[in-house]
Amino acid sequence: MTAGSGKYRIVSQICEHHDTTVWLAMHTALNVKRIIKGIKKTSPYHDRLIKEAHLLKNLKHPFIPEIYDLEEDDDYTYIIEQYITGESLRSLCEKRLLSEKEIFHFIIQISNIINYLHSLPDEIFYLDIKPENIIISDNDCFLIDFGSAYPKSFRDKTVFGTKSFASPEQLHGGKISKSSDIYSIGKLLEYMLINGSLSPKTSKAVQKLIGQCTEKTIWHRIGSIEGLIARIKELQKRQSSFSIKPIRIAFAGAAENTGTTLISLLFSEYLTSIGRKCTYVESNDSGAWYSLSGLTSEDQALAGLETVSRKSYENDPPKDKDLILDYGCISKEMPQDFYSSDLVCITLGNRCWEAGEAVRVRALSRRCGKRIFLVNPVTKVSSFLASALDGEKYLAFPYVACTEISLRSTEVKAILHEIAVCAGIIIE
Repeated sequence: MTAGSGKYRIVSQICEHHDTTVWLAMHTALNVKRIIKGIKKTSPYHDRLIKEAHLLKNLKHPFIPEIYDLEEDDDYTYIIEQYITGESLRSLCEKRLLSEKEIFHFIIQISNIINYLHSLPDEIFYLDIKPENIIISDNDCFLIDFGSAYPKSFRDKTVFGTKSFASPEQLHGGKISKSSDIYSIGKLLEYMLINGSLSPKTSKAVQKLIGQCTEKTIWHRIGSIEGLIARIKELQKRQSSFSIKPIRIAFAGAAENTGTTLISLLFSEYLTSIGRKCTYVESNDSGAWYSLSGLTSEDQALAGLETVSRKSYENDPPKDKDLILDYGCISKEMPQDFYSSDLVCITLGNRCWEAGEAVRVRALSRRCGKRIFLVNPVTKVSSFLASALDGEKYLAFPYVACTEISLRSTEVKAILHEIAVCAGIIIE
């Protein structure tokens, strides 16, 4: 590559397609990173792709990359543009789960960028809204890759786009309009809720909004980006609120191998992921935490979870954080802070001969201010156990093979959400 006559040093190749190659480069004089997009001169789409540079050079928006230069050699035309640090929205959703607050924040930011494009004197339709084209940097969204975008006045009506996110009129040669981008925003919101959301279920109001964005018939969709943003902000106001004060939750099992440590770690991971400051305390001598920690990917929210031993907790209790105390197996010698916790979660097995354990731990935990029973693992609680619990509140916890994938299970998220509601962390 000879772009820039030595001004740029190639650091790495980011990707290569039939018509284009993208590199990460270093501006040698300024010592700053740049993105260089090389477009083959033999490509039938060369002229159309070059118009991306001419389109971008006139755009002034803090979350749209800036074009610095246009270079060429015998084989390529090169677009040199701003390098945005961060990762794509798709990568983020594959790495961890997003809170409802984050999802609304991202969708509003993207909508504001699209609204800027639609409000220009010569309206620009972006036409390729998808997770790969959104870079998350310091909790802000940047929109990249304007190869499919064109102004309303543009004569070449060849339309690009991505099948899973493109509007029906893009895919079937219909008339393109602002509504085409509104459709794609609806599909993007749907993607985040399905693939990256911590929420156990999507509210009917959000489902209705997605449906109104993704109507096949254009005039049935929400009429403008401004209207869409107003609707999303209204939904934000209806979000579940969170307790301000730190909460202490105790976990204990009726016997060994009832999943106490795994469930308490999963719940700790859930709280960390929704933005709570949380500490897991191994208040027993089993060492089970260490055997399970290897199953947890560093990319998951649990990687940032603070964990302490019982001795460390007793010597210097963490302050201003939710505490998840794992007591191992319940016994007659439980400490007072077990009983005085904001919520006590007791894990039980579901086999018929374990019903007697349920009767025993009910008696042992009677002094608890508030308690629930977690039956694990199970799809349906046995009649023997239900009879032994005799009207006590219980939740059926689904089978979890590995913490690395568990929070992507709708069933697991629903149970963890319910525990948070019972504890008073989430106020509905």
